[in-house]
Amino acid sequence: MPEKYGRLQCVLSVVYTGAMLANICFGWLTLTERFQGFVFFSLYFFCCMQRWNWNLDITGIQVINSFLDYEDELLADNLPPPLSFGGKMMRIFIPAAEMSILVIAVLQFLLLTYVPCTPPFILSMQPKCTKTMGFGAVHLGVRIFEGWMVRHMMLAGGCWIIYALFTGIVSILSYFSILNRKIEAIKTEADLNMCIQFYQRIQILEKLYNSFLRDRILPSLMLCVPGLQVITQYVTINHYSDIAMPGFLAFPMIAVNCVVTNVLAFTLASFVNSASEEVMKSLGRKMRGFSGKKALIKRQIRGCAVLKVKFGSNFIDRGTPLVVQTFCINQTVSLTLIKQGKTVH
Repeated sequence: MPEKYGRLQCVLSVVYTGAMLANICFGWLTLTERFQGFVFFSLYFFCCMQRWNWNLDITGIQVINSFLDYEDELLADNLPPPLSFGGKMMRIFIPAAEMSILVIAVLQFLLLTYVPCTPPFILSMQPKCTKTMGFGAVHLGVRIFEGWMVRHMMLAGGCWIIYALFTGIVSILSYFSILNRKIEAIKTEADLNMCIQFYQRIQILEKLYNSFLRDRILPSLMLCVPGLQVITQYVTINHYSDIAMPGFLAFPMIAVNCVVTNVLAFTLASFVNSASEEVMKSLGRKMRGFSGKKALIKRQIRGCAVLKVKFGSNFIDRGTPLVVQTFCINQTVSLTLIKQGKTVH
């Protein structure tokens, strides 16, 4: 992609997302329409944060290439590990996520075809916009423009989530599977040193991985996806009769993607920390079986840190998926009860 074209897309993404927010906050919309519009705004805002790359930083590509180079060398001397249950689920989820990017863009186009005044899109910004407004070349051009916007924003934003975050998690867990087999086969101090060096190389990959993800990619995922899940669940449950088909299908599809991301991706990310702890314990047990340079080996093991998938100064542990889902369910129920005029206890 030419440099100027990529920066133009970044600028258009920010302007378009800002116009959506202004329409939701200050436009001629009812409360129900604001909730509907906030779903699309959250999705666009999330993609806008993921795809922003004004300086054309290549760190993301370097991370992917580092994993590919390491696997070429690793699998040349080792058999690939059998797929775990989480790996099998990711094998289904990643192609499904790729397909959903196209499907959501198509559903949005159909929604704006049948209900052109759907908030918070461009035509809904007109004060006298009605659902019966006539069809014309201008309206077709607006729909094509908005279809192009959602397509390139979701492709650019979803790229790092799918191919860096999700694939990286599965790769690190696969490396631990190979390392565990090597630890079980340890017979000499040389074998133990080789396993420690194996772990240290995984640790280098983890540092590179987190340097790219923890400052922008993962924090925006932790912020936007649970919020998007809450709003889509609320709209799907309480406003299904207010949104025309087939455009309504975009809402439950986005909700399902959010649930799977929150449960599957965060759970597998937490396994990186727990698998790392188990490997460190296994290395410590193997060390006690040798009487040679035990002090040196002990220092080497102490120099190996427990690996974590980090966001900001925090990291994803076993309790993160449960905390996120509890929050999403509680907030959805609270919004539903408030809509029905009931007190939340």
